[in-house]
Amino acid sequence: MRFRLAERDVRRIAETVEFVRDTPTAEALDAVLPGTDLARHLEFAHGALLVAAPSADAVVADLVALGVVPRESSPNAVVRGRLARELGRDDLDVRVVRGEVGGGTRELELSVLCGDVEELSGREGGAHLAFRAIGDDDVVLRGVCGTLLDAGLVADGGGYDKHEDVTVLHFRGERRMELIAPGRRDPLLVRHLGRPDQAERDMLHLMSGAWRTRSLAVAAELGVADLLADGPRTTAELAAGTGTVPDNLRRLLRFLASLGVFGVRGDSWSLTPLGEVLRGDVDGSQRDLARLYGGMFYRSFSALEHTVRTGGSAFTHVFGADPFDHFAANPADARLFESAMAAATSFLRIVPGVLDLPAEGVVVDVAGGDGHLLGFVLQERPGLRGVLFDRPHVMDSARAVLAGHGCGERVGLVAGDFFVDPVPAGGAVYLLSRILHDWDDERCAAILANIRSAAAPGSTLVVVERPIPESRLEVLPLAWDVHMMVNNVHGRERTLGEYRDLLCAGGFELVESRPLPLDMAVLVARAV
Repeated sequence: MRFRLAERDVRRIAETVEFVRDTPTAEALDAVLPGTDLARHLEFAHGALLVAAPSADAVVADLVALGVVPRESSPNAVVRGRLARELGRDDLDVRVVRGEVGGGTRELELSVLCGDVEELSGREGGAHLAFRAIGDDDVVLRGVCGTLLDAGLVADGGGYDKHEDVTVLHFRGERRMELIAPGRRDPLLVRHLGRPDQAERDMLHLMSGAWRTRSLAVAAELGVADLLADGPRTTAELAAGTGTVPDNLRRLLRFLASLGVFGVRGDSWSLTPLGEVLRGDVDGSQRDLARLYGGMFYRSFSALEHTVRTGGSAFTHVFGADPFDHFAANPADARLFESAMAAATSFLRIVPGVLDLPAEGVVVDVAGGDGHLLGFVLQERPGLRGVLFDRPHVMDSARAVLAGHGCGERVGLVAGDFFVDPVPAGGAVYLLSRILHDWDDERCAAILANIRSAAAPGSTLVVVERPIPESRLEVLPLAWDVHMMVNNVHGRERTLGEYRDLLCAGGFELVESRPLPLDMAVLVARAV
């Protein structure tokens, strides 16, 4: 038979007809997203292609010859809109021809680019596999959509088809997918597409981030979470306990309640699991972190433009001294900083458990701050001894934290500067937690060279950092990269490859990387 469609399009249609006719739903789902167990909620409905032809009517005979029972064509606004955006053309005529395949309920959906557009034949803009929801339970449908998105597909449009009385959701991945739900489902479409004003809402949310930061900081300064530790309280009770104006406090708490920090019933306020971490008396408390980010670092971020334009430190521009010099000269700020950094104990506790620690020997914590990480390591291995090496102004805090581990006997405190003074020698393991991100490559090389001079060949160096993923954009590492640019003089976050190069140049071989919560990682290296 002589076909009117191009040979390539005839072959594609024939292959799709065979796939639609013969492929079980589970296998069709695997073709879109392998390993997704949704066959009990969905049924394979149709396969779709995009072809070019003089008119939609011109393809009908070809479809019949290929085993399709076509229906009358109709406009396809969705594919037309997508192609118009891709090609920058608004003169496209796109129609859809649907037809039954194999004598059952499955169909071929053929989007036809009509007119003199042969050069566009074979484009994949309209190609997809479609699945129909078996039931009409909104909870199940939301769960199916969530599973598809969690598995890596991306929402890619959709709408209500009044001719078929179905709601259609499009997803994009290595292969496009269409989900068909019965009836008109506006809430499902809003969840999938976003509100009509979603872009403006999202931008306002981003631009008002400073309001959230300061609101959390004020709640932390006032100690609201601590006042709610024993149970709900009224606005008047909280205002009396914090020395604030009741109406203004209520408005602040109401805003934070909308963010999930506090619960509210009438005029009674309570703590949520999120708000619990603002208490000062819980493990992993982030109260002082909120005070730091909404206080000292909030002020330094006001000079971000200075950093971007000049390359200079925003912190130094605002406070008149480099961060570590400022902390050395301002004990109260240093205590807040050290306490805020201790909020990281939630993941530092895990570090000893992911390491292959020796049963005995010496662990040297370089720039170990108040000693929390060293304390966790010594608790994990009672046969180890420890040395904390850091600047003099942190020694009192470290002495208090490490007192329960035999400070002065099992644990030694050595005051020094790793740029000037030698790192203590003789360690079987050296710890370097959240230090390299404070410095540029040249200073990192100096730190690593100092440690390498102290470490015997075969010694272990444990580096705790938040690496930037090399193949995707991840918010936390990238946010902290900007944070280091603002609140440090030379700091930056790095990729795993960049850390590998730094370690290699410093005389260490990166052996492996082990994940930690909050996108942190333990990098295990050996002295070579």
